[in-house]
Amino acid sequence: MSRPSTRPTDWLRIADLVNQYRSLPLGTVDASVIACAERLGVDEVATVDRRHFTVVKANRTLTLLP
Repeated sequence: MSRPSTRPTDWLRIADLVNQYRSLPLGTVDASVIACAERLGVDEVATVDRRHFTVVKANRTLTLLP
């Protein structure tokens, strides 16, 4: 099984998220996880950094694990 990775088309969304949530600050890594989840239709994201993921309004509702 291949691992999801960012694609060139994700970078506009990543930049938009980083800019929109610059007061957090939302980093590129968290923004790339959100962009990939949106593109892939993933609803569940494993993270220990709940602060950023609970604030960001993604294009889909993300369930945070654990």
